[in-house]
Amino acid sequence: MINYPKLFLKGAALPALMIGGVGTALASVVAGRGGFFAGLAALTVVLLFFIIHLLIAATTRTLDPRLTFAFVALSFLTKLIGMAGFMVALSRTSIDRPWFAGVAFATAAGWLVGEMLAYRQLVRGR
Repeated sequence: MINYPKLFLKGAALPALMIGGVGTALASVVAGRGGFFAGLAALTVVLLFFIIHLLIAATTRTLDPRLTFAFVALSFLTKLIGMAGFMVALSRTSIDRPWFAGVAFATAAGWLVGEMLAYRQLVRGR
């Protein structure tokens, strides 16, 4: 049996880490210490957000679809509340906010493209 969450994690984590790492390095060069911490925080937030989703998908794959939906909805709400708390905590730091947003967006895009490519490989039967 194919472990779909593992397949998607494998396909998505590498592009996300590469893009987030390059973004963090670029932020460090351009914006200094504030850019470095912004890139690192963005990379961490995006990876945690998506990995939590995959963990829930892995643990609920044999459950009733309605129960799975309930878990996913609850996790999404929890992640939103956690994200709000994280943003409030970051507002009190000296990170470079535009770099945080840019690295977070680029890392999330890399993750999603990696997931799509992993799905395409799955459909093609590789």
